[in-house]
Amino acid sequence: MKPQTVLMSVGLVIALGSLEKSIVTTPLPIIGEELGAGQALTWVITAYLLAATAVLPVYGKLSDLFGRVKMLNISIVLFLLGSVACGLAQDLTGLIAGRVLQGIGGGGLLALAFTVVADCIPAREVGKYQGYISIVYAISSIAGPLLGGFFAEHLDWRWVFWINLPLGALAIWLVNTNLKGLSKGRTTNFDWLGALLLMVTSTLLLLIISPESALPNSIMVPVLIGVMLLLWWVERKHHDPMLPSRLLHLNGYMTSVGLMMFSQLLMFAVLVYLPLQLQWQKGMTASDSGVLMMIFMFSITAGAFKGGRMIARTGKYKPFVLVGFALAAASFWLLHYDLWVSLALGVAGLGLGFTIPSLSVVVQNVLPPADRGIGMSMYSFGRELGGAVGVALCSALFQSQLTSGGEVAASGHHAVSLDQFGAAELAAGFNLIYGAMAAIAMLSLILTVILLRHQSLEGSV
Repeated sequence: MKPQTVLMSVGLVIALGSLEKSIVTTPLPIIGEELGAGQALTWVITAYLLAATAVLPVYGKLSDLFGRVKMLNISIVLFLLGSVACGLAQDLTGLIAGRVLQGIGGGGLLALAFTVVADCIPAREVGKYQGYISIVYAISSIAGPLLGGFFAEHLDWRWVFWINLPLGALAIWLVNTNLKGLSKGRTTNFDWLGALLLMVTSTLLLLIISPESALPNSIMVPVLIGVMLLLWWVERKHHDPMLPSRLLHLNGYMTSVGLMMFSQLLMFAVLVYLPLQLQWQKGMTASDSGVLMMIFMFSITAGAFKGGRMIARTGKYKPFVLVGFALAAASFWLLHYDLWVSLALGVAGLGLGFTIPSLSVVVQNVLPPADRGIGMSMYSFGRELGGAVGVALCSALFQSQLTSGGEVAASGHHAVSLDQFGAAELAAGFNLIYGAMAAIAMLSLILTVILLRHQSLEGSV
């Protein structure tokens, strides 16, 4: 099967998955006003992300057993049913329930799309096409807020969800036309209890680190530990567990997952907190800060595109991870000292873009076909978890600086009382974030030197 055919078939699936993460952000205030929502409005976004992340590993394992195309069809259909439920919602509860269903489907979109790519394109060559995937990702991420704003202002916010129906129908047609017979799967008893416990574990973990969760960690943490111990016991007993321990022993697999978590942590620190700094501290408008952030998005795409092609040509990936984290560390120091912000954004994007194809090829290269679904989906889970940890960590650092009489004055996404702080005090909070991120980038660089080993990349699937 030609790589171009594969990319065309899964490109729309990838676009759907990335578009849905950002398209709701712009019309959120309008949705809240119409449905009479209060503080719980943020759960319109959080519910989708929690559900999508929690089911990621389950889709991967199911695709190993029942085939990629069958599970892709199921995920797209569930995603579209959730979109219909959201479009018809008459209150906030109905909308959040629809977003959960949408997330259960959406979790399979990106995980299975990348697994299909790994099935069809050799590790040595996949970097060459990673740039095209990054372009799709970047365009849909940028288009999401723009489309959301357009629908909310000129049509109706419900079109944010109705637009998924024709796109999803086209995606189903492309997948079933071009990918027929891909990955037939194997016959075995599915580890349903392990899957359930893994989803509960993922959800609890994300709730604990989420700045928006109101549940007390004094209860959540002991429950998480108990569920994890039960999951470990269940997985030891099952002959084909959800999380096969053999993944831990694959050369470079866990190292790549960990480094990708750090890469995403750094990326989300920029994506979430630099726009806040530009608006809160420097007084820029939302649209002006958005234009500046496009430098970062385009640089990530350029880094992934160029890095992937050079990996395909040379067969070497470790130098790009090293250079990537070095550039990221340098850019965060520039941001820390508020020097050449535009240049820092370009350098940060280029560096983090280098890490994407470099670490992806390692994971794809070492995974056996029987475990490729669960292996790739756990890698995707690590990416999502890294972003969530990044937002939570930056929120904690920011709060530690902005205090008044011992009380927190601001939290992550939502200011409680920023008016009492001047530009210098706000700058101290953001500078602490960037200094910490520079240290994490340097730690990632050191771990890459010590732990990431070179291996020959496979030239065939």
